Amino acid sequence: MTVSKRDLIDAVGTALRRSTLRRNGRQAEREIVFAAWAGGLSVRSSNAAMDIAATGTWRSPIATSGAAVRRLAPALQGVEVTLSYCEGQLAFNTTRLSAREL
Repeated sequence: MTVSKRDLIDAVGTALRRSTLRRNGRQAEREIVFAAWAGGLSVRSSNAAMDIAATGTWRSPIATSGAAVRRLAPALQGVEVTLSYCEGQLAFNTTRLSAREL
């Protein structure tokens, strides 16, 4: 699935905004979920979501480290980012993060 880099950065920021994170003791929620919808891709935490336009297909929701994506997204090359999931890894262009299918 291909998305705008700027949209990805904004969506991750929305999902990880401090006021939207579920607290478990002193630790903030760690994962965000990427899920397809009719018009694109949804980036979600437990209490926030942002839908962004995307092209391509996406089979099922994928959970990965929100902090890692937040750090990675601005450093990606180009104006578009291609996301793909295979065998426990979510790829952002050529950079891979550990992830899991939900």
